[in-house]
Amino acid sequence: MKKSKGLALIGLWLLLVSPLASHAISGVYAGGPVYQKRDYAIDELKSSGFTHVIVWTIHIEADGSLGFNAEFPLVKDGTYIGDQSYPHFRKDIASLKTGDTSIVRVEFGLSGWGSGTYDNVRDLLACEEKHCGTGKESILYRNFRALREAFPAVDALNNDDEGTYDVGSAVPFHVMLSDVGFKTAIVPYKNKDFWQSFVEGVNSARGGAVDLSYLQVYDGGSANNPCNWDLGLPLVAGLWSREVSPAQLQSRLQNWTESCAIEGGFMWLYDEFNNSPGVVSYADAINAVFGGANPLGKSSRGSAGGSFKSP
Repeated sequence: MKKSKGLALIGLWLLLVSPLASHAISGVYAGGPVYQKRDYAIDELKSSGFTHVIVWTIHIEADGSLGFNAEFPLVKDGTYIGDQSYPHFRKDIASLKTGDTSIVRVEFGLSGWGSGTYDNVRDLLACEEKHCGTGKESILYRNFRALREAFPAVDALNNDDEGTYDVGSAVPFHVMLSDVGFKTAIVPYKNKDFWQSFVEGVNSARGGAVDLSYLQVYDGGSANNPCNWDLGLPLVAGLWSREVSPAQLQSRLQNWTESCAIEGGFMWLYDEFNNSPGVVSYADAINAVFGGANPLGKSSRGSAGGSFKSP
């Protein structure tokens, strides 16, 4: 597919001004262990060598309330209530980027395969009652503002729409998220035309609001070639620990870098290799290709398992 001049200019602008361009990206998706196994998981992630952690995942319910990983309620009626289930969650998320750590960016997943999240977004933007839409009195705005206030260290929400693909509602919703204070990352595995329209739509309204693409090259996206997914964003290619060893991961990433410009790699899924040498091994494999964090997981920039499948 031919790239538009607009996309090319957006891509150039991102490379010139985005902090993402100043370090290699080694990412990992992490679910249940982050809050269920906090006695080791937080420190393990901080010392892993991974630079980006995507904590998996938020789902939006039909009434606009937010739940985490289909396991516990997070925000309801404009109020953060996650402390009732996991009182240390907020502090632990904030700690990921503080002290001795390789982590420079933290994201929350949003949706996933089998989730009704973006169906509910579509419906909440289409209704006409006071709680509808994306204005400051809407339930979506109030709930995500509460999320922003509860988690000031979270940099972005990681859009994993895998079924709704409605540009007309997804664009204004993510414009709203930008206004609340969140960047947007995307994690596509198919439907490139939708994602191109989504990125163009959001970034034309709020420049740089969508700033990173994590391409799934596993499971349903196993046939993807990162070289065919230029959306004018820094691109990170992801593989699944069930399908590749650290050595295989490094080899595939190296091959892609010889064919096109990708900014890093990511792993799905920490939950399947947590509390093991695999955590450092997978991070090291990515960093060996892109020159990321050192093996001790130290970073001078550190200040700043649910029931659904995939990404």
